[in-house]
Amino acid sequence: MLQVLGNQHLSAVTTLSSGHVDIFEVHYDSAVDPAEFALHVHDHDTGGHLEPANVILQVNESSYFSSPGALSGVLGSSAYILPASQEPDMLYGGVSAIGPAGVFQSNRITIRMVSAGSLNPGNFVLYRFDGSGNLQIGLQARGAGVEIRQFTVPVGGHEHWNWGFSAPGVYTYEFQGVGVKNTNLSVLETPVELFTFQVIPEPSTGTLLLLGWVGLGRFRKRKK
Repeated sequence: MLQVLGNQHLSAVTTLSSGHVDIFEVHYDSAVDPAEFALHVHDHDTGGHLEPANVILQVNESSYFSSPGALSGVLGSSAYILPASQEPDMLYGGVSAIGPAGVFQSNRITIRMVSAGSLNPGNFVLYRFDGSGNLQIGLQARGAGVEIRQFTVPVGGHEHWNWGFSAPGVYTYEFQGVGVKNTNLSVLETPVELFTFQVIPEPSTGTLLLLGWVGLGRFRKRKK
């Protein structure tokens, strides 16, 4: 039964390993009733908007670089790092928020890490450097422990970060978008979504089947 369920899930999986991809795209649409507030993956090369649970974000071997000195305690001296500028044979991972201006406080939406998978093989840091060379950390997790939980994105904004992983293997995280409305200060939350990063080497068939089961089981999309 596990194998059948796993195969059914995997038949719908899209693996993204290069090109321009907004790994987090929060979308608010007030033209429908009720208004839609969702977090998904946007593949700029195909124009597709994908359910995160149906995507494997692959971090290729070519992404193995020296880590920034300030992050060596989390990532080690070298790590698998998706760059904040476009390079061949690597994902160019972006973050964006789509919707009308003036709906949310400060015109910003929060990306929140809800949980980190208990079987994650290493640590993860989302980081970048500002124009003055100062390190900015958006998210950080050591194994299953979440240390830096959230960062904000301007509505209408499109940003690129470095995505660093300390060791090869399969990482799973749950994320959601959160916004506070200007009109009544009510808090809007997207459904919690499962994101899977596959850092080379490729996982075994057994690991992929486990991911299929996880995707159908306790990591199903849910609301908080």
